Amino acid sequence: MMKRLLKFFLILVGAGGVISLCIIARVQLKDINAIAKQADDLNPAPVAIVLGASVKLDGTPSDALSDRILTATELYQAWKVEKILMTGDDGAFHADEVDAMARTAQEAGVPEEDILIDGHGYRTYESCKRAVQVYDIRNAIIVTQRFHLGRALYLCDHFGMTVQGLTADKRSYKDIIKFTLRDFAASVKAWWDLNIMEPASPITG
Repeated sequence: MMKRLLKFFLILVGAGGVISLCIIARVQLKDINAIAKQADDLNPAPVAIVLGASVKLDGTPSDALSDRILTATELYQAWKVEKILMTGDDGAFHADEVDAMARTAQEAGVPEEDILIDGHGYRTYESCKRAVQVYDIRNAIIVTQRFHLGRALYLCDHFGMTVQGLTADKRSYKDIIKFTLRDFAASVKAWWDLNIMEPASPITG
C-alpha cells in the first residue's frame, strides 16, 4: 500500500513539474521575438516603461535599477520614445523606488515634464495593468534586465499593450542565477494570475 501511495505521489510531483516547465516556457518565450539588445533594433514608441527594482540604503538606485533608468534615458535621447514611465514602489511597501528613478533620469538629462510616475507599481503585474488601465499606454518599450523581460512582456501584452522589450544588462549582476530562478517561479504565478485567479490589488483606500 505504501509503495502504491509513494508511486502515486511521485507521479503527481512529476506531472506538476512538467506542467510548470510548460507554463514557464509559455511565459518566457511568447514575446521573445520582441526583445532587442540594442535601441537601433526597435521601432519608435510613445513611451518607455521602466520597471522598478530595489534601491540602496542611501536612496540611490541599485545597479540593476540604475541600468534600467540609463537604458531608458538612452532611448529617449535617441528619439525612440517621447516619454518615460517610472513604475514601482512609492515607499508604501519597502522603499521609494520611483523617486530615485525620476531623480536619476532627470540628472541624466530627461526633462521632468517627460517623466511619468506610477508609485503603485508594486509588482510587475500591477505595473503592466496600470500602464494600460490608468495611464492608457497602448504601445511601449519595456526596459528591464533580460531575466525579467519575458515575463514583463507577457503581462503587458495580455493587458492589450503593443510591446517591445529592450534589455538593460549593462554589467554582470550579483546573484543573477537566483534572480533568474526566482523569475521562473514568478512566471508560473503570472500565468496563474492571468488565467486562473486575478490577484487582489495591493492598493487600498
